[in-house]
Amino acid sequence: MLGKWRMLKSKTSLFFLVIALLALASVTFAATEVLYDSGNRRDPFVPLEGGGDTSVNTSSSGVKLEGIIYDPGGRSMAILNGKSYQKGETVGNATVVKISKDHVVISMRGEEKTLWIREEEKT
Repeated sequence: MLGKWRMLKSKTSLFFLVIALLALASVTFAATEVLYDSGNRRDPFVPLEGGGDTSVNTSSSGVKLEGIIYDPGGRSMAILNGKSYQKGETVGNATVVKISKDHVVISMRGEEKTLWIREEEKT
């Protein structure tokens, strides 16, 4: 009888130990709210599409500028219509001519068009 009591006591102790560890883990790994300080920049965690955001530009050519990955070394990329392109590559009927920090120049049927990442940066 004493052996069964010790086994029951050890199983009960083990059960409470597991419950205590789970409770401690849930408190330790509980999700906390993270606040993003934009510093007057666009929040990278908010999608560019929808809500009338002016940072997405669709030209009359149907090419939509969604983002720019700028590299001063010359390997910059433009996100156009959901895909990445480098200088000289073709997107639809247009060719990427130049990629700058804030705009992309495309050529379509001999005519160059500038796509700005933000409308307010047009000069």
